[in-house]
Amino acid sequence: MAERAVVRRMGAAGMSLAVLGVAAGQAAAEPSPPAAYTPVTETVRGRVGDTVVVRLGVANLGPGSPDGGALGTFAVVPPAGTTITSIPWEGDDDDRRYSCRPPQDEDNSFFLCDLSEWSAPRPGAPVTIGFHIRIDKRIPGAKGSLTVYGPNDPVPGNDRDTISVEAAPAPFWRWQEPLSPGQHWALAAGALAFVASAGRWFVKKRRREAS
Repeated sequence: MAERAVVRRMGAAGMSLAVLGVAAGQAAAEPSPPAAYTPVTETVRGRVGDTVVVRLGVANLGPGSPDGGALGTFAVVPPAGTTITSIPWEGDDDDRRYSCRPPQDEDNSFFLCDLSEWSAPRPGAPVTIGFHIRIDKRIPGAKGSLTVYGPNDPVPGNDRDTISVEAAPAPFWRWQEPLSPGQHWALAAGALAFVASAGRWFVKKRRREAS
């Protein structure tokens, strides 16, 4: 009888281990929940002629993490009237001008950034890159865009956002474009006329004071 009780207990223990093994296998086989990406943008603010740093990237809204497999990409189209002059690698001695792939042709005028180049954004955390953007001229209402492409994104409706511009006029001493030879002569003539007029005013003032 005692031997039968031992056998029954061993059988029950074996069944329990088998059930635990099946449950563990099912848990390992279940894929992790996908990561919902959303754009992170900033407004380009400055004067015409300024080059400003704007941080652009993505945030992971959860519930999962993109670790393992494809991490996704995001594409940046600069606003009209601006130019992305560089996207330097941060914390690295790499001398490449862009850490994202620049536009390939006129029909694909966007910078494509591969998230596998940086640490994957954890749930609730953003990953951004400093884009150096030059403001070439003021264009009212100009807007760029940032579009996120995440694998198995459960909320595809929030994958795009705009990049706005708030551009102030250039200071009077800053020329937006290089001067042509004719403009150089016109500028010199204007400066000479101003100096001559100021000189005559000063001489007349001194004569009045002397009299």
